[in-house]
Amino acid sequence: MFSWSYVIEYFPKIIDKFPVTLQLVFIPFVVSFALGFGIALLRLKNIRAIDWLLKLYVSYVRCTPVITQMFIVYFGLPVLLQKFGIDAYDWRPEVFVYIAYSINISAFLSETIRASILAVPAGQMEAGFSVGMSSFQTMRGIIVPQALKISLPMLGNMFIGLFQATALAYMVNVVDMIGKARNLATMGGHLLEGYICCAMVFAVISLALEVLFRFINRKLAFGHRYGIRRKAGA
Repeated sequence: MFSWSYVIEYFPKIIDKFPVTLQLVFIPFVVSFALGFGIALLRLKNIRAIDWLLKLYVSYVRCTPVITQMFIVYFGLPVLLQKFGIDAYDWRPEVFVYIAYSINISAFLSETIRASILAVPAGQMEAGFSVGMSSFQTMRGIIVPQALKISLPMLGNMFIGLFQATALAYMVNVVDMIGKARNLATMGGHLLEGYICCAMVFAVISLALEVLFRFINRKLAFGHRYGIRRKAGA
């Protein structure tokens, strides 16, 4: 029978695993951002063979569930690495989740970043060349900052989505908040109370992240409008 007393009892035990959940978010997001940025730049080079391979990679990731990708990495990567003399069977399960989520998010991020770069007016690149900047300097100093501003709303949504997707990590034996809730249920038989604790944490953090990203977007939009007004008044 459901009891709020178990919710109160389980909550500090479940929140104790919140740092594990944070690692499952931040590590894959940082790695996937680097991968996604690299994929986006390579696709913008329009090298046919590389572009075809990267399209295949992105399509595969976007067309398969993340849980399937996580299982393939968790069960398949040790088998593959063993052929090269690397024993991955003793790796912590979190490592496989980092890899799986990095692969998944990088595909979506690459499309977001590529579209944001293409959304920057072509005249910006020409303006950089006109003042003697190289392609790299123009991309780094002019195009990328504008592209990141354009992509920020989608990046924020992906970050929140990744935070919520960490709830799947328990399926490969990661003891995060959901994993802890299941362990407590195994010992005490109160699964619903543990899940309610997890739901409260996910809801509060997701809402806080949403507010944070909206605030950042408004700040960036205000700064952009203020800059335009200053230039117009000059």
